[in-house]
Amino acid sequence: MKEEFAVRDSVLNSLGLNNLNQLRDRYEGQTFLDKTLKKYGGLVACQKHLNIKVTSIDELNIKDFKPQIEGKKDIYDIKVFDFGALPALELSTIKNPLIFVIQKDKSTFSICGYGNRDLVLDNLVDSNNETVNSVSLKNFIGFSDLKPIEEILK
Repeated sequence: MKEEFAVRDSVLNSLGLNNLNQLRDRYEGQTFLDKTLKKYGGLVACQKHLNIKVTSIDELNIKDFKPQIEGKKDIYDIKVFDFGALPALELSTIKNPLIFVIQKDKSTFSICGYGNRDLVLDNLVDSNNETVNSVSLKNFIGFSDLKPIEEILK
């Protein structure tokens, strides 16, 4: 996947590193690469599915990158989560409708659909994997209520 190489190079430049060995020596560097690949991969999957222009990694500020797509009526945040897990959401971050995308491996993404803010909030359950006491994480379970993402362009 050529996007993966572009993301890797962008992460290396952003962190001021020369090669992957330096990146792997820094735990936060590898984590940053993995998160960036996940978010950017979800964005590209949605853009390709909708037949809209794919955003180049070079066009993004990857340090503050939040995957979003502009629809006809709203901005849609993209939540990418791992295959076999439920998407964990922090309540205070849910401002826009959400597009849910499953990441199976580094380059395989499946789009579940989208839901408006109210639908998302109505389909959250307590998470058992809260890692920080001050963060209130909830799991989304309303997949059957999601709508096809093609509708965001209508």
